[in-house]
Amino acid sequence: MSIQPGVGYTFTNTGGAFALVIDEPWVYQTQPHPFKVFCSKVGSDYIVRVVPGTINNIEPKMGSPATQLSAVPAPTLNIGNSGSPTTVYIYLQMPVGSTGTPPPFPSNPIVIHDTSPQTSTNSTAYLQLASVDNSTGTVSQSVSGSQWGERYKCGTNDAVYYFGLV
Repeated sequence: MSIQPGVGYTFTNTGGAFALVIDEPWVYQTQPHPFKVFCSKVGSDYIVRVVPGTINNIEPKMGSPATQLSAVPAPTLNIGNSGSPTTVYIYLQMPVGSTGTPPPFPSNPIVIHDTSPQTSTNSTAYLQLASVDNSTGTVSQSVSGSQWGERYKCGTNDAVYYFGLV
């Protein structure tokens, strides 16, 4: 048997016995998943950053002015600070397009924050990405990756939205 030495490991053959020594164990790099929400304190306020992800292959924007999540520097949301526990919801807001039959969905998705739960309507869908306690900065993640969404609207009935991980 013949094995050549390589980078990061050594090979020895002594008296018919073989030894392979790996100098450094393989380290898997764990990357944060799409739409993962991070919160950090800047001054007296909490700032939120969202890992880039897609909804129906569209990358949302965030901040003012609205900037794609993958922009450098990454866009942020200032969610303030509270002396008592206050929940701030981080949403993916997805308006329905204004033209076409059926209208395009989503049209210009954007990441927003609000202190009250949002409910989807005929013209806009909301997907909660996370909630943040803005007295401590603790994040409770709601989604774990990019999403695919569908909108169903028949006649005068309210629109129904479905989302799935891709």
